[in-house]
Amino acid sequence: MQSVAAAVSTRRRRWTVGAAVLVVLLVAASASAALAQATQLGGKLRAGQQILIPEGDVVEGDLYVSGGSVRVEGTVTGDLLAWAGQVDVTGQVDGDVMVAAGQVDLAGEVGGDVRAAGGQLNIPGTIDEDLFVGGGRVTLSGEVGEDLVFGTGQMVLNGTVGGDVLGSAGAYTRNGTIGGTENVTIVEAEERAPTVADRVLDALQRYVSILALAALALLFAPRVITDPVRTLRRRPLASLGLGVLSLAVIVVAVAILILIVVLLAIILSFLGLGDLVAALIYAVVVTLVVLSFLLYLAIAFGAPAIVGVALGDMVIGTTSTARRWWSLILGLLVVVAATSLPIVGGWVAFFVVLFGLGAILLAPFSRTTEQSPEPVETP
Repeated sequence: MQSVAAAVSTRRRRWTVGAAVLVVLLVAASASAALAQATQLGGKLRAGQQILIPEGDVVEGDLYVSGGSVRVEGTVTGDLLAWAGQVDVTGQVDGDVMVAAGQVDLAGEVGGDVRAAGGQLNIPGTIDEDLFVGGGRVTLSGEVGEDLVFGTGQMVLNGTVGGDVLGSAGAYTRNGTIGGTENVTIVEAEERAPTVADRVLDALQRYVSILALAALALLFAPRVITDPVRTLRRRPLASLGLGVLSLAVIVVAVAILILIVVLLAIILSFLGLGDLVAALIYAVVVTLVVLSFLLYLAIAFGAPAIVGVALGDMVIGTTSTARRWWSLILGLLVVVAATSLPIVGGWVAFFVVLFGLGAILLAPFSRTTEQSPEPVETP
């Protein structure tokens, strides 16, 4: 398998750049309906509803394309990077091919590596070097000069692989020949139903992880827990309502943000500000990742801890620091146990998220509007 590792290592930087180009192509594809075939960078970058490189045409250097349908019948002397609904290569690519599409057909000749992802891939052509492929169904009836690496739902190998084969699939059929080693893992489609022991272990793991983070918050930033708990106890219906509203607003806000970014990217692309487009996409991706992480923390850890402490306070009280810790330990235990129950556990978890998330968002406003003093805690 050394040849596989070497291929990945020597081309990692090159294909990182290629992946970034595909992101830009995805944005450009949003404008495809308004353009028959837009060509930039001297023909290197093409976007449109239908992209065709006719037989006999030669594209010097690399070619980056995106659109509804991409068909390469001619010759590309460099690399080919394509993002489309359907990609069909019947011509020749002297360099590497990187493609993502719903339907991929590679019947031509590729002088380098092929990295392909799609719903259905048919490869009757010739690939001189490695083939890295992932998809729903892959049929290889052509020839791969070196190694084959795959991860698919169904893999059919009717062709020839000169090197090693490494992959995993739900179903694997081999009628072809392999020159090297074969290491294929068949993934079982059916999952067994969780046992009582599985449920108990899962609940225990969730309890310990949430308890650990909540304990750190109480030690170093107690108001992160105490303010939402106080808000939830005093304004439970408002917390529930804001929790419902926040989930709806988050979905709509993300959709609007993506739409705005796509429109800005299209405008900036037509103005020739390609670097600004890349910076904009990078900033939005980073922002979405950070916000998604914070939302995950709030839903997976914050909401159960806050609801648990609120339940514990109702029974134990908050007259001392020790009682607050017991509220967390026992209240969280009740929440985790209730959300782990079969059938009703999912509904309980859903309302825990609504109450907890609403209290987290409402706490800063309650802090400024409510003038009642914080209970005095004695050790």
